[in-house]
Amino acid sequence: MIDNIYIEAAAPPPPGVQSNFDSPPNRATLAYAAVITSLIAVTLFAWTRLFVKICIIRRLHAEDYLIPIAWLAAMGQVTCGLLVNDFAPIVHSWDLTWHNFGRYLLLLRLGAVFYNISIVLMKVSVLIQILRIFVPHGSSSKTYWVAHGLMWSNMVYYTIAIFLFIFTCDPVAKAWKPWLPGKCKQMGGISISMAAANLAGDFLTLFLTQKAIWDLMRVREKQRLKLSVLFFAGIIPCGFAIVCLVYSSKTVHTKDFAYDSSLMWAACYGEIASGMFVLLLPVLPRFFMHLRDARFASFLTGSRGVSEIQSSNVGPASGKTVTKSGQRKNSLWHVSYTERNSEEDMIIMSPKKEDFGDKATTPRREHFEEDRSESGSNASTVSISPYDEVNMMEIGRAVTKDIR
Repeated sequence: MIDNIYIEAAAPPPPGVQSNFDSPPNRATLAYAAVITSLIAVTLFAWTRLFVKICIIRRLHAEDYLIPIAWLAAMGQVTCGLLVNDFAPIVHSWDLTWHNFGRYLLLLRLGAVFYNISIVLMKVSVLIQILRIFVPHGSSSKTYWVAHGLMWSNMVYYTIAIFLFIFTCDPVAKAWKPWLPGKCKQMGGISISMAAANLAGDFLTLFLTQKAIWDLMRVREKQRLKLSVLFFAGIIPCGFAIVCLVYSSKTVHTKDFAYDSSLMWAACYGEIASGMFVLLLPVLPRFFMHLRDARFASFLTGSRGVSEIQSSNVGPASGKTVTKSGQRKNSLWHVSYTERNSEEDMIIMSPKKEDFGDKATTPRREHFEEDRSESGSNASTVSISPYDEVNMMEIGRAVTKDIR
């Protein structure tokens, strides 16, 4: 029974140690470094990607509409972290009064809700991007079904997790005021299962991307290796997810919940930042190409002229995809497949198989002949220029095996 929440420690100190409520030993440097680094990194990565898509590529896809919401949720988590660091920057539980421990639990709970919203939106964005890049329009390949399975299972799982975090206790306030009468569900096992599912989802997404690059794409080995290294950056969130799982398991039986959960929280900041970095990577080549372009200065001064990069990689201003059969709107889920024919003429190729039939006439057709002879006359062809983000003019034409 707690007599006074303002003077009693939230946990008994170890033998020989006295509680210090006024100036407790802490790891404030690590706590603030984690929060501020996450704030800067997530903001920089999210808005750099959106800048490239809006101002350089001049086209948004489905995943781009989720990124600002993920950023807002990440900022909610960062705000909770800054509020915690104001009175408990990674301190021991016995150096917190029950009152401050209750404040810590409330902010931890709110931060967890924001974290789950942000992480699921980033995971879904990555999976939509995989569908758009590696799955031909209209295809029902294994990659298509695995990506959809991961995407929908993530959305269902994290929605359940968010509600569990909010409605753990009866009354709800008992979750951050342990001294109130009532009852709570044991969240230890749920937290571990969530961290494990999060890690498994990260590894499956990484595996799916690498398999698509090495098994489905028919490009030169050097270019395939470049793409593999680019998308292997997904291992970074996996590393932070492992740390989150380790500290999540420690919090189940720990006698120093405030300290161990604070370290877990620091790792979660890293996972959010690295996840946004993975979403930024595909647009970086376009960003650097734009910086190198001779017309970048005119872009900064508000010129309406279109740069050479934009002319060679972006479709008509009308937003329509031109094929032999006429015009149709581009899908938010799929790439604009473009190839430059001349200064005046743009041929925009659809990934549909019929667009690459025997009677199809495309520029530099000879580049396709070798790959067609290897993959068969019925092969599905995927031109991934420019990923809509990555400059695939360097890679050339990518021809996949028949993955329908």
